[in-house]
Amino acid sequence: AYDEDRPARYPTVDFCKIPSVLCNTNVAQYGGVVYPELRWMVAFHQWIEGVQSYSNDDTKWEYLPQLKLLVGKGLLKSDVRIFIDKVSSVLTRGCDEYFCSPHTINFLEQRRDNFETLIYDIFKLGNGRFEPEPPPFYDYEYAEKWLHLKRPKIEGNILTSKHHELGRVQYYSQAYRFLPFISALRTTAKYGAGDGRYFFVADPGEGLRGFNAGLVNLASFLANAMAESIDHDSCEEFHWEKDIATGRYAISNSCGQNGRNYGTESCPPWQSFMTCPAATDAELQASISETSEPPFRLGPKPPPFQCMPKSNLPSSGFWEEPTNTLDNNANYPNSYGRTDVEGCSFWGRGVLHTRGTCNFGKFNFHVGSRAAAQNRPSLYPDLDFCSDPGLICSDEERTMDIRWVVGMFEWIDRVQDYYDSALDWNYMRELYKYVDGGMSDDSFIDKVNLILARGCHLYPCSSYFAVESDRFLYSNEKRTNFRNILKLLFELPLSEASPNTPVAPPGGGSSFVQPSEPAVNRPPTKPPTVRPTTVQVQTPSPVKSVTTNAPTILPVTAEPTTPRVPTGSPIELSDITQWNDGETHVINSKETSFLDESIVVTRGTTFLLEPGGYVEAPLNTNWPAVRLSIGSMFAGTGGAINGSYADPSFLEGEYEDGGDGLHINNGQSSDVTGSKGSFFDGVVIVGGDAPIGVGGNALYVNGFGSEAKIYGGSFVGGKGAKDNGYSILVQNSAKVHVYSGSFDGEIKVDRSAEIIFYGCFKRDRLQVSGTFPDETYLDVSIRTSYGGEITLMAVSEQECDTAPSTSPTNFPTVSPRPTPKYNHGDRNTLSFAEMSLSLASMLLFGLFW
Repeated sequence: AYDEDRPARYPTVDFCKIPSVLCNTNVAQYGGVVYPELRWMVAFHQWIEGVQSYSNDDTKWEYLPQLKLLVGKGLLKSDVRIFIDKVSSVLTRGCDEYFCSPHTINFLEQRRDNFETLIYDIFKLGNGRFEPEPPPFYDYEYAEKWLHLKRPKIEGNILTSKHHELGRVQYYSQAYRFLPFISALRTTAKYGAGDGRYFFVADPGEGLRGFNAGLVNLASFLANAMAESIDHDSCEEFHWEKDIATGRYAISNSCGQNGRNYGTESCPPWQSFMTCPAATDAELQASISETSEPPFRLGPKPPPFQCMPKSNLPSSGFWEEPTNTLDNNANYPNSYGRTDVEGCSFWGRGVLHTRGTCNFGKFNFHVGSRAAAQNRPSLYPDLDFCSDPGLICSDEERTMDIRWVVGMFEWIDRVQDYYDSALDWNYMRELYKYVDGGMSDDSFIDKVNLILARGCHLYPCSSYFAVESDRFLYSNEKRTNFRNILKLLFELPLSEASPNTPVAPPGGGSSFVQPSEPAVNRPPTKPPTVRPTTVQVQTPSPVKSVTTNAPTILPVTAEPTTPRVPTGSPIELSDITQWNDGETHVINSKETSFLDESIVVTRGTTFLLEPGGYVEAPLNTNWPAVRLSIGSMFAGTGGAINGSYADPSFLEGEYEDGGDGLHINNGQSSDVTGSKGSFFDGVVIVGGDAPIGVGGNALYVNGFGSEAKIYGGSFVGGKGAKDNGYSILVQNSAKVHVYSGSFDGEIKVDRSAEIIFYGCFKRDRLQVSGTFPDETYLDVSIRTSYGGEITLMAVSEQECDTAPSTSPTNFPTVSPRPTPKYNHGDRNTLSFAEMSLSLASMLLFGLFW
């Protein structure tokens, strides 16, 4: 504030450089002055900006009106609990819905108790504490009682296996029983599997809606468990990958099937410390039950998985099905190329056949011996699941619970916590959408199955591990079992199933489909589409060429393509093309361009857009035309990228908001996986128009480590009836450097992100104007929020008449008491109770910090 010639209460203190001064440390750097009020000042500032001014247009939840409503209703205890939950979420996560973020609200119970103590006992507000007890919540206790009432149906339809020797007759599973299932569910859902990790079965705050969402979550888990392990009654993974031509199974399948190598599947960089080390001296053998059988196959069985040092077994060989012979001397590889079984102890175990050093490492870190060694709560403090993963299945009496717990833990970690930041796709939010939509959309369970099998929710995709071939997804079986669990066992009010969903057969009998053959998941197809007409977009005027900081790339001028308006009949959404091979892909002609298609660029792959090339997203889709993530790069020297045109009247679909043009994302929450983009004269990035909604953003840069450098080009926010899209939106610690360019539409900088303009500029409130070194004029409106920064940077090759001085010209005194400004109604009517309540909701956080 002081440097920008505004009133400053602490003109000599730079909180960015020395934030510890807030706690009276490092004060010597400021002449030894102590500011004891700062620890309160910074909290009040955060509360004013982050909570009091909070408003969510989507949920219609606004802090101050909700505060008035709470007081007006008499501070009933049930309302108080809901209010403080939402306020705690706003403060800690930036949003008010229970599942609006994958992050946990820490110390939520303490926040609730502190708030009630303050308003009822200390401030003596309201009589809500003595209101009659509300009806029982749909909480875990209710859910467990409800499941016990369903026990006969669960045991007779879900916990059943097939017996090969008895003609595939059904029998009660011996490896997976009802009471251990309930015990494991109680452990993970009520008490948690590690810090803040709970299997979701109900949300009392959402009532029946939350309970139904919990049942859907449980049904999707059980549908996967049935296909993975319950059907063949096995706690440990078995051979299912073979050479069809010879009928041979590689003994080294224990190291990994489907092209995987379980022993090298380390956790992402920010979780690498959880990964299990691969013990080369380990000697283990899987224990396969006598009643189990590998799926899709008749006849003799290959030997169980084993792990053994090379010194004992240099070449693991193969087992040949036609002759029922085992050859341990052959140098026979599995699909990954392994010909030995050294260190290969991390094959699948438990109800989901949890695999790999990362998954076992996380399990051991949160609930095994490693948690106990670090003085953290542990469910199994004496079990080291890294050194001996077989502990999950070996001791039948004790492991009957563990084989369920390990699967539920993986479900929590990989499915419930799943969040695609690039697409803003959150599992818990989509779970509630599925419930609210009548539980009829099969794409929900298909996406869930993909998350569990491959680590992402859209096909084609691949997990963090380099798995390129299809794992046996059992997609048809899982989908059918899922719907039948919901409809026939849980008796939920499902809407009409989609035409391709199998239903219960007439005349009774089991409607549950068990794995019979590998399911092949293929990209969707679509009929030919009508190319919509174009709308002219004004191109930037030629500018004088001068020396800049741009890299040595020769830009070529090209006429931009423009957003299209659909002219044909309703069409299917097109495919998504994914580039993830680490190579460079070039689009520079009509033949290489993409129409009605989105491109996903990931895993260190480069996309070069040159003159004559274009990418245009399908109509009425929320996908961007191009999405970069996980260390990928974009360079545009010409051509155009157009976001999705949105008008539901032209297309079957729900999206009324225009799609974004280009996303530059991180995708892995690590600074080393941020993506980069460079833009030069001739390239045009356009957000999709929306005749009845909000226009799409042209360029979206998101996540720390992600960065864009703009040396030229045109950026056009989509035009919308409700609001226009941004020409640039930069969020979450990302950076954008602007050396030149044309910008049609506001710019927004949000959540600790930064945009830097190089040239001669001045800022007047929201408006930034001036000239770049190439004499291109800029006049754009820029909004900032939650720590977003705008930096105006002079360059040596340009002399600025109005450049800001590097040293202050005056010394502002401590600012006077400011005049309050309120945007949430008439604050003059705020009562003493409301003021006290607002103070209580803020003060509660200090009581346990």
